[in-house]
Parts: sequence; structure tokens; C-alpha cells
Amino acid sequence: MSDMISSVIPVIDLMIGQVVWAKGGNRDAYRPLESRLTNSSQPLEVAKAIFSQTGCDWLYVADIDSFAGASPSWAVFESLIEAGFRLLIDANWLLEQRVNEAIKRFANSDHVKLIISTETIGRADQFSVFEKLIHAGITPVFSLDMKGAEVIAKNPDIACLTPLELVHMAWQAGVRHLIQLDLITVGQGASDLDPRGCDAAMTNELNDQRSNRLSLLREIADELPEVVLISGGGMRNDTDCQNILSNGCQHVLVASAIYDGKLTPDDIANLAPYRSNQLTRAAIEKS
Repeated sequence: MSDMISSVIPVIDLMIGQVVWAKGGNRDAYRPLESRLTNSSQPLEVAKAIFSQTGCDWLYVADIDSFAGASPSWAVFESLIEAGFRLLIDANWLLEQRVNEAIKRFANSDHVKLIISTETIGRADQFSVFEKLIHAGITPVFSLDMKGAEVIAKNPDIACLTPLELVHMAWQAGVRHLIQLDLITVGQGASDLDPRGCDAAMTNELNDQRSNRLSLLREIADELPEVVLISGGGMRNDTDCQNILSNGCQHVLVASAIYDGKLTPDDIANLAPYRSNQLTRAAIEKS
């Protein structure tokens, strides 16, 4: 079972030491955050504003610069941890020096989980890094990064594998926390995704994308009922969040709906995470 209590995990995207608004996975278009929650784009101030709005103390922190070769934002991570936040950190950890430094800083920590995504995995043998983290007492998270039905990976040999094949490879390496991330819809507001504002072809495409995503989540949950499954991208409101949770997930990643004030504390409290039949039966047998 997950140690993350809330069904919602707020998202912070970092570039050059500040929080940016990530839209559609196009990093060249990312700009400093403008939110009704706070006038600041400084990570700690934004995190405090998120906590005031949601009560959530786990944060998904995407270190965008690390994917372009910069060192991880260690000072930002430490400041958030010292302030009481717990972090899922998405960065490019697949350099030996970086993963060793992460182990030095976060070994046996219950405040940090490290995310390794398909975007950063260059070879199948790099799945062994999950075992290295587990041995150090760090919970690894595998992120299945996708654009629609396509897996995002720098290595064609990884990109050509099916989502389920990749998930099973991570599972065999000991991973028990999985993220499915749809980068097409990341950072998109309701006006961008509302079918009422689209022509018929675009409406059908959006509906197909959502349907395919939910089918994949259900398939993963059915095959690996013990996994902690998280999904994110394009969450406009509590209805979108509940659809994701009802189709296999225990948690949903949310950014825009929180920054816009469209997801309230009451909305979050009323969300019901997915529980598989197998886990439900296990709980009954233990009672």
C-alpha cells in the first residue's frame, strides 16, 4: 500500500531555480508560474501556497534542467524537505555520479522517492538502477512517459516496447510505484481540452486519447494489482481526477487545476482512490 495519504499529488516544475508552467511537454515554451495562489515563482513559496490550498504535503518535483544536462537542484530539494514536504523527484538520475550523490543524500529516507522515466533510460540494462536504489533504502518510481499512445524514450529499442512490456521490466527490477504520464495534455487548461471548443475531428481524437489512457491504466492495475499506480496530465477538475482514480490509480498528479483554484480541498477530500479486487479481498481476510 502507498504511504502517500492524499489521492492528489501536486506538481512543481523547476527551471533555473524557479517554478514554471509546463504546457504540453514543449520545454522551450515553459514560462515562470503565474498563479492565483501566489505572486511568487520561488519553489518554497509555491509549495507553501499549494499546501494552504490543498493540504497535500507530497509534491511531484520535475527538475527540467537536469534533463538538459544540468546538476540536480539539490538546494531546492533540501529546502522543501526542511520545510516538511515529501518529494517525488523526477530528474535524470542515470549518471553514476548523480545516483551516487542521491544515495548519499537520501538513503533510507521516508521523505523522498526518486523517479526514473522512459525519457532517460537509454539501455535495457539501466533498469538495474532501480535495484541499486532499493538496496540503499530509497523507493524508486518508474515513469512511463507518453505522448498519446507513443512511449517517449531516447533509445528506439526502448520506445518500440509496449507500455506493458516496460512496466513488467520495471516490476522485475523491484519497482512497486509506477507513473503513467501523458505529456500531450500536461499543463493544459479546461479551455484547451474542452471538446465543446473543438471541431468534430479534434473532439474524437481527445475522446480516443482519454479512452486509451484509461484502458491502459486498467490493464496495468489488473496485471499488477499490488502496484501503486499514479497518473498525470490534463486534469481539469475533480471529475477528471476521479475518472483516473476509478480506472486503476491510487494517486493523480495535478498542476493547472490547483494553480487556477479549480480543485478545492473539499474536492480532494471527496476523491476515492482505486482499490483492486485482490487488495480488497486481502484486506477482508486480514480483518
